[in-house]
Amino acid sequence: MRRLLPYSAAFLAAILFCLVVPHAAAAARGAQEGLDVALATAIPALFPFFVASGLLIRSGAVSVVGKWCAPLIRRVYGLPGEAAGPLVLGLTGGYPIGAQAARELYDAGTLSREEAERLLGFCNNTGPAFLIGVCGAGLCGSVRTGVLLYGIHIAAALLTGLAMTVRESPQTMRHTSRAPEPLPFSTCLTQSVQQAGRACLSITAFIMLFSMLRRVLEAAGILEHAAVLCTPLLWFLGAPADAAQPLLVGILEMTSGLVLLPEGAGRALLPAMSFVVGFGGLSVLCQTAAAVNGLSLRRLFYGKVLHGLIAAALTMIVQAILPHPTPVFSAALASLPAHPAAGLLFVSISILCVTSSGKKHRNRL
Repeated sequence: MRRLLPYSAAFLAAILFCLVVPHAAAAARGAQEGLDVALATAIPALFPFFVASGLLIRSGAVSVVGKWCAPLIRRVYGLPGEAAGPLVLGLTGGYPIGAQAARELYDAGTLSREEAERLLGFCNNTGPAFLIGVCGAGLCGSVRTGVLLYGIHIAAALLTGLAMTVRESPQTMRHTSRAPEPLPFSTCLTQSVQQAGRACLSITAFIMLFSMLRRVLEAAGILEHAAVLCTPLLWFLGAPADAAQPLLVGILEMTSGLVLLPEGAGRALLPAMSFVVGFGGLSVLCQTAAAVNGLSLRRLFYGKVLHGLIAAALTMIVQAILPHPTPVFSAALASLPAHPAAGLLFVSISILCVTSSGKKHRNRL
């Protein structure tokens, strides 16, 4: 398999080149759109959290919080208490703040490689500003819907962590984590700003790349043909066929897909939105990969897929419990019926969570 890796990479690079050349205008337009999104939205929102997370870790504040959270985090997730820092930062700051914080704890020696990689599976999440402001108020026309989606997102992240938990016996439980030595504030600040700047540059590049790729795939007609192939799966999930292309775009690049979803998802809007936000898209996964360079991405990928599925299932259940128009949903989203696939999906995920959390050996995720 490793011997085939260079050939597969060369093959994919050749395909990308062959797609971009005949659609150069679409590629340039996509790159410009990605740059506009990065400079106007992503970087202003993420840069303060990058700096803040760096300050909290380098100053030793996360270690203090870790001592308070150690019993709960160790019992529930089998991780040192300091893991609470990246989890909270990821749920409040958005992608990829939590992953960046987990990497910094690994660099400081607070987390082992195995612990950091397992933490990546559920600490890298969308923040409240995006879910409430963009998804709720912007796309659904309801702040309360955004708050509901954010609550579902938090629950899905915590359940994903349970599914990826490795149960250790008291004899093998690790007690060798060490807290990083606190640094002078001036050193903390300069190092945090430098790290935040490098992270923002990397994020801008990936946003431009996937925005360009989306426009090229649209111009070549590939997205339209792929959407047709996804129609049977959408029928099983109770979603209209028109939701296929927005979902594919969301899997590629989260924000663009979410903007398109209200046009084609219909009554399946909220579950589809929950899945896209939970998974994050390939663009976010690449941004995270750059932020945690050196750590394995296997658990991260499986964790985000599981997060998206759990979030969609929980949203379906909420819609089944609240079948009548309520102030939580806007008028366009009211009376959303439950689909039989929701129960099957939820039961399958529940079984996975129970069996995974009960393992005594290294979790396969």
